[in-house]
Amino acid sequence: MRIDILTVLPELLNGPFSASILKRAQDKGLVEIHLHNIRDYSTDRHNNVDDYQYGGGAGMVMSIEPIVTLIEKLKTERSYDEVIYLTPDGEMLEQKACNELSLKNNLMMLCGHYKGIDERIREHFITKEVSIGSYVLSGGELAAAVLSDAIIRLLPGVLNNETSALTDSFQDNLLSPPVYTRPPEFRGWKVPEVLLSGNFPKIEKWREEQALERTKSRRPDLLDE
Repeated sequence: MRIDILTVLPELLNGPFSASILKRAQDKGLVEIHLHNIRDYSTDRHNNVDDYQYGGGAGMVMSIEPIVTLIEKLKTERSYDEVIYLTPDGEMLEQKACNELSLKNNLMMLCGHYKGIDERIREHFITKEVSIGSYVLSGGELAAAVLSDAIIRLLPGVLNNETSALTDSFQDNLLSPPVYTRPPEFRGWKVPEVLLSGNFPKIEKWREEQALERTKSRRPDLLDE
């Protein structure tokens, strides 16, 4: 998989992609991450990529020309399965969408800033709009890192145990059950006996029951779906 991220602040993304699972995925050749500075495509002598919005009002708008120039350049080099805009008014990110995106080959992500991007970019180039929550960030970079992480960890070979991602919260519209590790007793607090029994069918049944109960109490909306 290849992910191209268009941003005015590529330095914000260096950290997330240079450690842990995301770094190992790149080292293994399972994913390529390419950061593109939108300012490099500005024709303004000061490399500005924003301007006042028509009709007045507070806040600047990301200019259409440098973004379109960069998008079109990348699209001449390869075809993209999705051109994704990270925006608060996009479709709320769910595990199902991450699963679907993990099956793609080439993804492009555009990080917004200021009051957003010129609407004509959304109308003519964006194929998918994603929000990671009902709140506003200073820019789309952290959202792009979140989306990339959620997708990349699903790629075959990224996790040491490939079944791990399949048992994560939300995969079956359920939250994950409680988990424990050694020691079996700490300060009088004991691990449930069933987990120490070695009876794996019984353990799986316990986990299913716990996942259902936790979902009922914390995220009943998932069961409605």
